[in-house]
Amino acid sequence: TRPNRLSPTLQVGTGIRYDVRKPTQQGIASSTWQQISRVPALEVPTFEILIISKAFPWSIVIRAPAGSVELHKQLQRYIEDAEWAIVAVDKIRKEAIEKAAKSRQEKDKVNRLKRIDWLGDTPIDIYPELRTSRRHG
Repeated sequence: TRPNRLSPTLQVGTGIRYDVRKPTQQGIASSTWQQISRVPALEVPTFEILIISKAFPWSIVIRAPAGSVELHKQLQRYIEDAEWAIVAVDKIRKEAIEKAAKSRQEKDKVNRLKRIDWLGDTPIDIYPELRTSRRHG
């Protein structure tokens, strides 16, 4: 089977940015959200998408119909001890995560490290990171 492709509306170069640190409707410009909110992300109907990114050390499975709402939710999970152990040896990465966590904690008052803190202060382009998907049937 050939890999599923992103909808032309969402492909790299379309100018669509999603700051995954924020809920979907806040992380995408409102005018863009109105245009794409009902557009399927992939050309072929898909039950789940596996996101693997260089930006963080875990994969995220998103099942239909949750979409980007589920992505944001997954990144709000707490960083597990085993995940933190990966960082403990990298002083620069550790400091960046702690800095991002401190900034986030001032807003949401949750004093535990979250996966979203791993991304630091920089939003990532999540769509180009799409690697594989599983189709219906």
